Amino acid sequence: MKDIQKKEMNMLKISACIAALMMTGIVSAAPISWLDSAVNAEYDNTVEMRHYLHQHGELGNQEYETQKYIKAFLEKQGIKTVTGFKDAPTAVIGIINEEKGDAIGLRADIDALPIKERNEIDYVSTAKGKIFGEETFVSHMCGHDAHMSMLLSAAKIMAEHKDEIDRAVVFVFQPAEEGDSLINPYTADNLPNSGAKALVEDDLIERFKIKHMFGIHVMARQDAGKILISKGATLNSIDGFKIDVEGVQAHGAMPWSGVDATLTASQIVVSMQQLISRNIDLSQGMGVITVGKLYSGEADNVMSGKAQMTGTIRSNNNEIRKVLIKRLPEIAAGVGISTGANVTTKIIESYPVTMNDPKLAENTVSLLQENNIDAEISTWNPGASEDFSFYALEVPSVFMFLGVDKPDTDNAANNHSDKFMIEDEAMKAGVKAHIVAAMQTKLN
Repeated sequence: MKDIQKKEMNMLKISACIAALMMTGIVSAAPISWLDSAVNAEYDNTVEMRHYLHQHGELGNQEYETQKYIKAFLEKQGIKTVTGFKDAPTAVIGIINEEKGDAIGLRADIDALPIKERNEIDYVSTAKGKIFGEETFVSHMCGHDAHMSMLLSAAKIMAEHKDEIDRAVVFVFQPAEEGDSLINPYTADNLPNSGAKALVEDDLIERFKIKHMFGIHVMARQDAGKILISKGATLNSIDGFKIDVEGVQAHGAMPWSGVDATLTASQIVVSMQQLISRNIDLSQGMGVITVGKLYSGEADNVMSGKAQMTGTIRSNNNEIRKVLIKRLPEIAAGVGISTGANVTTKIIESYPVTMNDPKLAENTVSLLQENNIDAEISTWNPGASEDFSFYALEVPSVFMFLGVDKPDTDNAANNHSDKFMIEDEAMKAGVKAHIVAAMQTKLN
């Protein structure tokens, strides 16, 4: 009798635990039995692909050789591929189990940066390309070579186990996350799309019936193989601006005979900082406005008649972003009125805040942990921006950070540095995370 009562009590405890998990939104699933062995068996190929892609980087919307490489690899695994997107001509979409619907989308960005690599490695990039028509060195100094390699390996493994997957999986190899390299947004009449925005506008989500999107970004100065996932705002918005000031040039000894463009520009720089402290609700988030370049003047005894500045606007709240975008041109114009200068402002609206769905973030961390992947909920926001944000506006999504540095490395080169480098071993966790997200995420 006592044994029966004990069993009943245990069953009640189990039921209570299940109910608690359901109330918190945490999803539990049995670990994938073959995950470690499959990823380990594929590891050498993952590394080989990264090293090849590392040497052959291409800039945004010019990734034609990269596209060929990805397409050929996917098709070799028997994975259906789709290309030919209107404003993302170098994108490659792979899909398995299309007939099952309810797709999970997994995204990897494929473009490199206009940076000359300075690492001393046997697979150092010597690639060259053109940005806005000017020749430049090109290298994968943000880790997109790793992103591609991890997703290619995950796609290969999942294709081998597709009968065990109860949904469609869409592999999104997206160009131009770093921006279009063909059209300068400061001089163009029509702003070029990023790769994610272009794919969303070309009905990627609807066409492939994607219910959730997942992405991974490798990050410097985080422990190799550790995955960090935030709830809510994960990366900041980014928008650019260009302000032109037209005054009246005059002799430096007779400033009253002209309109000082340098003084006007200086007042604009100071006034725009008041936006942060006086126009936005800092209890809801943060905002940053930075002038990166300011040009004015021709000679030290001549009061300048022209000035130009360019800079960036960042926020972790989309409502604050709207305020900054609206008020900056108004403040610049107001300063111009006060000094008598003509001021024109061009805003380059780029990427909104990347928002992780809170419940999906918790579920994902739980699933990763159950598959022996080092993962945790984090509040870390590195301050950068990502066009993955456009997917997250459409469907509940999760963007993960994957550490790629040795634990004792405090001075590792950051992403976008000419010496950025990753520990290849960390990619195992990324491959596993793609597979777990695709196979075990509970659809809302």
